[in-house]
Amino acid sequence: MLRSPDLSGINRLLFFSVLTGVILYFGKEILIVLVFAGFLAMLMTPVSNKLENHRISRIFSSIISVMIIVVVIAGIVMLLSGQVASLSEDFPQIKTKLEENALKLESWINNTLGISSDTFKSKASEAMSNAGGFITGMLKGTFSFLGGLLLILVFTFLFLLHREKYENFTVMIYSEDKRNEARKMIGRISKIAQQYLTGRLISILILGVLYMIGFSIIGLKNALLLSVIAAIMTFIPYIGPFLGGFVPFFMAIVSGSFNQAVWVAIIIALAQLFDNYFIEPYIVGGSVNISPFFTIFILILGGVVWGIAGVILFLPMLGILKIVFENVEGMKPYAYLIGDQKKSNPQDQLWSKLRGLFSKKK
Repeated sequence: MLRSPDLSGINRLLFFSVLTGVILYFGKEILIVLVFAGFLAMLMTPVSNKLENHRISRIFSSIISVMIIVVVIAGIVMLLSGQVASLSEDFPQIKTKLEENALKLESWINNTLGISSDTFKSKASEAMSNAGGFITGMLKGTFSFLGGLLLILVFTFLFLLHREKYENFTVMIYSEDKRNEARKMIGRISKIAQQYLTGRLISILILGVLYMIGFSIIGLKNALLLSVIAAIMTFIPYIGPFLGGFVPFFMAIVSGSFNQAVWVAIIIALAQLFDNYFIEPYIVGGSVNISPFFTIFILILGGVVWGIAGVILFLPMLGILKIVFENVEGMKPYAYLIGDQKKSNPQDQLWSKLRGLFSKKK
């Protein structure tokens, strides 16, 4: 006969989860800065180590690593500034096209669904008001993030400068006979985080280039800006490609033609197939290995607790938590629950499907 599970342990876990949620919500202003800085420090640690191997001091290697981040951000801003200016010049044309499409939609709804134009205008006005509030919120969040960027860079520098100190502090928490295991766990966490972040950045870069080539071929206006937006949004698993793809698709409709919008959808779909079956398995490598259920759950939770920053940060944070669970006695069942246990990877599934399509039936 099976023994009942340890309810006291479950109660402690629930209490810890609730307490963690409260801390994450009420301390989000500083925690977002620290987590962003921590991930940037993990991302730049290999660069700092290589510089130190060439006899560059720790302080200068940390400064150079932070300056690389600054140069990359400044380069992206300068690259996109011209595209943003060009887009602002097209606003009158876009507004006129939107009004024309709104009139056509109003006529179609009135004739097909029998909804009066007054009702439609009321609903449309309400939707535009909500959309305006959403856009305003996004802009405020963006400016708030840019305002805290300097603080993020400062903490990134400090994390790089004293990285052994934080590692030694974590190891010292454990008893002496467990410290080697603790060091291995920390090394694995750092490696997985670096692999995930580097892989995602390379994936975004490749997708941005693919989008740029495709959008330029079909003559889409502001192709560079739209490619960057669509590629960056893919950092968010599952829903990111749809959100990012909607922007160039919408711009193709209002500033181009319906045929151009169809080509935009085809380009995004082909690029996503390439990402799912080649970039993800070979470059990102499935390093986080979180089940689809908990991936979607953590994205929703991150959005509720931290907003856009939570959507970006909570998935790799959960991946790190899973590694901790795998190395802490009594927590392995939770790591198993969170993780993705599928044994076949996407490229194996692709080739098996292709073999099934072209194999002769006996």
